[in-house]
Amino acid sequence: MCVKECKRIVEREAKRYREHKAFIRGVEDARETVPERYRESVKWVLTVDYVLAYLHRVNEEKERFFRFYFGVDGERRRTDKGGMIALSFEFHTSASAMYAWRKEMRTLLVIAAAQTGALRPYGNGMNR
Repeated sequence: MCVKECKRIVEREAKRYREHKAFIRGVEDARETVPERYRESVKWVLTVDYVLAYLHRVNEEKERFFRFYFGVDGERRRTDKGGMIALSFEFHTSASAMYAWRKEMRTLLVIAAAQTGALRPYGNGMNR
């Protein structure tokens, strides 16, 4: 699995953060046997939570960007070129800075996903 593939996977799963949280709540409310998908969802929620906690300590503006870009607290923003330009207006910075922040967020997510076991870039039979 190449780095580009890892970044694509973590971005997709981070954008599904709210879905993962809802699924976890549903399984816990049902008090049924825990499926493998539940364990995977927990890992992805932990991954995003770790990155959010890190960004909160380091740079709250980037944490806010992360929340907007990945839709952690509500509806996700457009992530195409127009959406990134709109975010640059909201954050009073250049579009190139927004792309640099997005690249940084993806890197942080890959690191956190490897730490939680949600992503295994070197194999071990657990690749997604």
